[in-house]
Amino acid sequence: MKNGMSLASYDIELNSDVCDPYNNAELTITLRLGFRQVNPAGGAAEGTYHDYGDATAPTRKIVKWTKGAWELWKSDFVKSAQNYWNGKFWLVNNFNVMEFKYKDTVYRPNVWCRFSLIGSDHDKGVNNFVIDVVRLHRTENWFGSHSRLYDNRDTNSVQKGTDSGGSAIMQRAHVHEVGHLLGLGHVDEGKPHCPAGGDTNASACYGVADVDKNSVMGQGMTLTALHAAPWRKSIRQLTGKGNVIGLTDWAPVQRRHYPRTAAEVLARRAITLRLRR
Repeated sequence: MKNGMSLASYDIELNSDVCDPYNNAELTITLRLGFRQVNPAGGAAEGTYHDYGDATAPTRKIVKWTKGAWELWKSDFVKSAQNYWNGKFWLVNNFNVMEFKYKDTVYRPNVWCRFSLIGSDHDKGVNNFVIDVVRLHRTENWFGSHSRLYDNRDTNSVQKGTDSGGSAIMQRAHVHEVGHLLGLGHVDEGKPHCPAGGDTNASACYGVADVDKNSVMGQGMTLTALHAAPWRKSIRQLTGKGNVIGLTDWAPVQRRHYPRTAAEVLARRAITLRLRR
């Protein structure tokens, strides 16, 4: 059975037709991005553009996109961002939904979290978000990007900070920005030094402790179970089961969990009850 819905930010589909004793249900988030070139004014070969697209911010030199450079950049963005987020989490099913029988044995599947990124020119098809992209002049080494405005080097791995030992923390900015498009905030949002109602782009919001600095929603490239939040929210919307607050319902893990038999489900419950006593 397939069950899906279209949301403003992305589409979601839960597929339990793939279930067997070795394969779980699959929950796919599909994000559609429309890329739009930012070129120098008047068709010029070179020009300038403001950081963050803000007329009050500093300007950087940009150059006109060529067809070859544009197609290569789009392809690299889509392939690398999809590879980064796809298939990295499993949600442990603690509800009696999607159960199926195979050779007289009842199984309860868990949920494998998939990600599909579709990227095209902004005027082709329907997109969840339109992303403006500048092509920096070779003399520029920095540009102020955000989740709807990128530069051509945001797919490169660059140093975003250092840890407590002085080692470089590297990040490919586009995977961080895709995290924002999926609904994830900066790693330290909600902590005293980064209140959710304040400036969540402040440097402290990107992590203070090394473990947080290295997070993909900080300054680095590390995924944690907390980054499964968009899929946990989606499974709740599709099944009507669970609470996304805390990590008890649809608990996210980062290793494969096979479907469980009814006996294994009960045994797990018994173990849980004993541990709580």
